[in-house]
Amino acid sequence: MIKPININPNSFRNHRNNEYDDPLLKWPLRGAAFTNEIGEAMRPLIGNYATLSWAPALLYIGADVYDKYKNDQTEYSPSSKRALKQAIFQGLASVCLPIVAVKAGQNLFSLFGLTTKDGITFNTKEHINKLAQEFVANGKMHAYANKDEECTQEFLNIVTNNMDLSDKKHIKDAYKSNKANVKQYAESTIKELIKMRKDLLSPTDEFKVSDIYQSYKQALEKGQTENVAVKSILQSRIKQKTLKGKFIKTVGGFIALGLAIKPVDRFVEEVLIGKVVAPKLDNVNNKKDA
Repeated sequence: MIKPININPNSFRNHRNNEYDDPLLKWPLRGAAFTNEIGEAMRPLIGNYATLSWAPALLYIGADVYDKYKNDQTEYSPSSKRALKQAIFQGLASVCLPIVAVKAGQNLFSLFGLTTKDGITFNTKEHINKLAQEFVANGKMHAYANKDEECTQEFLNIVTNNMDLSDKKHIKDAYKSNKANVKQYAESTIKELIKMRKDLLSPTDEFKVSDIYQSYKQALEKGQTENVAVKSILQSRIKQKTLKGKFIKTVGGFIALGLAIKPVDRFVEEVLIGKVVAPKLDNVNNKKDA
């Protein structure tokens, strides 16, 4: 029979109780639980490397849940129910809700793109640039060499079809609400790539001293074929176009995370755990005892 554990809802995280100061729930150690949110906030800049930031967070959460299972404050007293409560707390306060806050901050700051001359969100720009990268990677620029109008129209068709038929609501809505600016940005993007490709293959004396052309020459010297080297330079240029928006979104993610950490901790501890989860678990246990 499992002994009922009655925990004061307002002191679930016992470090607020004067009798016990839980080292795992004190800062800065508590901050280990948020390494994944830091990584997710930086994902626009570092891409899939952000996934690595989950490792220390999950290790910390696992250690904390195991500690609560094994110990009742400073006493050895294994309890699966106490571990379950802590797992729910950590899952909500350290993973789910902070991630929601980070994504909300990134999406909110993406709207700053509407204030730029392009008039579309940074998320929309990123999506169009991703399509441009795929366009280059699939050899479309080479296939439409010296066919500028056909190349431009093909890319515009891809952007239109992709965004209009997307299963992602925010992408479809962004296109429907701002078709003219989306088309204008997509057209300027592909025309810039067409011009850059021509400059690389038939450079003027002025272009030959540019950093872009020097990077192209270095790629050729390393053994890349002309076509591969051109692709590499064009894709690098596309990435640069998204850098500003990604930085602004990253700032938004950090701001949202900083504002959310303490309110989320308190809300999960005092409301969700203290007033919902803990009483229900105690009721289930009391019924078993009866």
